[in-house]
Amino acid sequence: MAKQKIANQWAIVTGASKGLGYAYCQELFEKGYHVIAVARNCESVEELAKKYPNQKVKLLNLDLSKIANVYQLAQETKNENVTCLINNAGYGVWGYFKDSDLEQELNMIDLDIKALHILTKLFVQRFSENGVGRVINVGSLAAFTPGPVFASYYAAKAYVWSLGVAVNTELKKTKSPVRVITVCPGPLKTDFWNRSSNQSDANYHSTVKVMSTQKYAHKSLNKALKVKKKNYLITGTTNKFVKKLTKYVPQSWVLTSVYNYQRKRKEK
Repeated sequence: MAKQKIANQWAIVTGASKGLGYAYCQELFEKGYHVIAVARNCESVEELAKKYPNQKVKLLNLDLSKIANVYQLAQETKNENVTCLINNAGYGVWGYFKDSDLEQELNMIDLDIKALHILTKLFVQRFSENGVGRVINVGSLAAFTPGPVFASYYAAKAYVWSLGVAVNTELKKTKSPVRVITVCPGPLKTDFWNRSSNQSDANYHSTVKVMSTQKYAHKSLNKALKVKKKNYLITGTTNKFVKKLTKYVPQSWVLTSVYNYQRKRKEK
């Protein structure tokens, strides 16, 4: 998408301060968007924006697990020409369900599900009124199977995927130009695992090929901004293969594999 075609358009990125959200901010700047970065602390995006003097940036230091802040985000951006929303903010709670912290899980649900649901609703309404706009929800390969030892996170991503597919189908069936696209990454090189496992010094380990965060952001964003018929996107040959396995392999095998993978992660 050429810069001249998106002049004076704004994109919102939640969870923008690091990891995939930060990478999406950089990609959006490259494409010519002005960026509204949302995170608990957006200083890193402020530094990034200095590399793009022709682009504007607004920083909203908001914890979106607090639902009042979700509505504040919508209110504070209502006068901007927002045409893209990337719902990226989220984390997981790793561990056996009987042992994992309930309050932390409920906070995760507030962020991963409630905040995303509200923002998807409000911006689909706004974009529909304006006749243009695209919501990009960050799901996960975790959406396609239950996840023993990471149960609440896998369930949350299943919700994100199911909601996005349903809403996008509604939009297509009613001839709307608005889209809700769910991107479903596999493992990425971020500190997501550290927060999910409550380990600040955990060594990330994955038994499947890990794509770099910037590469994934570049590929997935290019597709998500253009696709018209698809409801969700899986990027990368390995990720597509893993998705097929969850469909064709007996669920008992998949569940055992996920269980063994997740329970061993803390040992790596």
